[in-house]
Amino acid sequence: MFDLLQTLIAVYETGQFTMAADELKVSQSTVSSRIAQLERLVGASLFDRHAKSDVTPTEAGRLLYESAVGICGSWRDVRDAIARNQSAHEPFTMLFSHTTAGVLLPRALAAVADSLDRFDVSARAQNSDTILEQVGLKSAQLGVVEKPIINDSVNRVTLCEDQLVLAGDPDGVWLMREHGSGVRYYTDLYCKSVGLVPRRVIEVSSNAAIAASLARGVGQSVISKACVPHGIAIRDLGPEFARRFYALVPRSGLTRTQRELVDQVVDALRR
Repeated sequence: MFDLLQTLIAVYETGQFTMAADELKVSQSTVSSRIAQLERLVGASLFDRHAKSDVTPTEAGRLLYESAVGICGSWRDVRDAIARNQSAHEPFTMLFSHTTAGVLLPRALAAVADSLDRFDVSARAQNSDTILEQVGLKSAQLGVVEKPIINDSVNRVTLCEDQLVLAGDPDGVWLMREHGSGVRYYTDLYCKSVGLVPRRVIEVSSNAAIAASLARGVGQSVISKACVPHGIAIRDLGPEFARRFYALVPRSGLTRTQRELVDQVVDALRR
């Protein structure tokens, strides 16, 4: 029964049988068979099928999803308790966008430092779109981004504000983050707002590398004010570029102790 309910949760949150199969590491036919079995058990259709393999939940699907999340959560809590009794460590992976890693990662590490006897903690820097995907697939227990992104499989929590500025040589080459990163989202927004089409652009996939280049007098870039090297000229971009940092948390799939640690880290990042 747990396999059936976990399949329902995966289909509900991904909106596709194909993506649910990828998440569960089973075939699409297995997903279809499990959903059909659930529909026979409850006597109602759980999803409306659409073109391009997309599905949307019916009212019965929504009701069963809410119950399934609670049932599977209770099952994970029991397994968590057994694992603790056997001194097993739970995984706890945090993914930070390159900007938030430079600003918020130290706080997060301090928040989890006392939990290393119960968790195997890891922290990695990735771009925002990749973080959304990984948290949605439950490959990470927490994501921290500066881009206002969301999907049906994650909850987004507002953490704090961060001011973006234009830093560096006004006549220098543009140093831009790659597409999919939060900073690139705001860089493109800035260029569009002032009608600018930069002709000399170098794409750099590291916020730290951009900051180091600016420190040596190379280029200009839209960057977090908190990351601008000392002594580098900045230009205020106005209140519309006071962005927010967000935490992304899986809607389901966390054990009770993982969720408690997520709440602990989120509280630390809000301060």
